[in-house]
Amino acid sequence: MLAVLQIGLAASAMTVPTSAPIESDPRVRAFAEAYAPLIDSVTYRDGDMVFTLGGRPIRFQDGRMLEEGRLDRSTDCDPIFYRYSLVPLTEPPTPEELPTYCTDVAESLWGRTEDEIRTHGRSATFLDHLVFVNRLLLGPLAAVERDLLDAAARDASVARWIEDLRITYSFITRDIAETRTQSYHGWGMAIDLVPTSYEGRQVYWRWSQVFDREGWHRIPIEQRWSPPQAVVAIFESQGFVWGGKWSHFDAIHFEYRPEILLYNRLIAGQ
Repeated sequence: MLAVLQIGLAASAMTVPTSAPIESDPRVRAFAEAYAPLIDSVTYRDGDMVFTLGGRPIRFQDGRMLEEGRLDRSTDCDPIFYRYSLVPLTEPPTPEELPTYCTDVAESLWGRTEDEIRTHGRSATFLDHLVFVNRLLLGPLAAVERDLLDAAARDASVARWIEDLRITYSFITRDIAETRTQSYHGWGMAIDLVPTSYEGRQVYWRWSQVFDREGWHRIPIEQRWSPPQAVVAIFESQGFVWGGKWSHFDAIHFEYRPEILLYNRLIAGQ
């Protein structure tokens, strides 16, 4: 007996056996809610959830999100979902190995080649700086800018951060450092916001590793550069994770990953 599972899919038909435990997996729920407008359909097949994205079936595969015809790579890929702190950090995160992610979801939605990816990109301005991003980011970035300007009128630290913003990096084709995983910059889904000065503090794990190869991950939070907490909170409210909360920290990096925030809110009971 099949029943329709309602998990925030606006226009997609989703049928799963009501007894299937995977239907309540917070990762499944987070992904379905975060990308509902982009999901063609969701079905339950062979004990797994199958999301059809851009006409391609993507298997859940314990969070690895693999294209159905490429499941042989399951042992080479880590789940795309991870723990992310929903509150400001008070101490460095526990160090862990850099994961290897398969990028089947991004490839299905936005292409595998630069030409394909660029068709989904749009030029825009963000805080008077030109960016080229995936069109999916236009709304969230506009909302972030609106809220930042509103906060700047009340919070001097936010106003200073905006004034000190020197460079924005958005669409750049490259792999995540020391991995074989393409960066989200490669789909225009991330943005780096570079200030005029890091004020003598640590900002990026690889730069810190040059000076302290063994202890870079133990650098205290107060010795790391950070945007004001209000800035981080505004970005998170619109679906962006902040690289400063990663164990391999990247404090200028914001990445559009609403499914990560939704997943962590679900497991936190929020």
